Amino acid sequence: MGMAEYHVGCGAFAIYAGTLNSKNKNLWQNKTECTDEAINAVRDYMLQELLGGLECQKTTTGGYEWKLKDGRTVELRVTIKDNFCSCGENKSDDLSL
Repeated sequence: MGMAEYHVGCGAFAIYAGTLNSKNKNLWQNKTECTDEAINAVRDYMLQELLGGLECQKTTTGGYEWKLKDGRTVELRVTIKDNFCSCGENKSDDLSL
């Protein structure tokens, strides 16, 4: 018997990672909820691949886009912003990257 194929997919309430049923690839065999980890991994990947990393100053935004069958566009973007107002207070949560 071969090694189980690992899969990452979106369910009704979360993102899951695990293996699919060998007889019915639409059913999970074993799964683990990994929504936060998956989103953080995508963010980190996009920062590195599209923006050159946190230290790179060449660009501050980048992303992907897909056309829907009805002509609309879906965008997935990552943007680095200066989050300090004129008073010097931080305007967002620290992601500790």
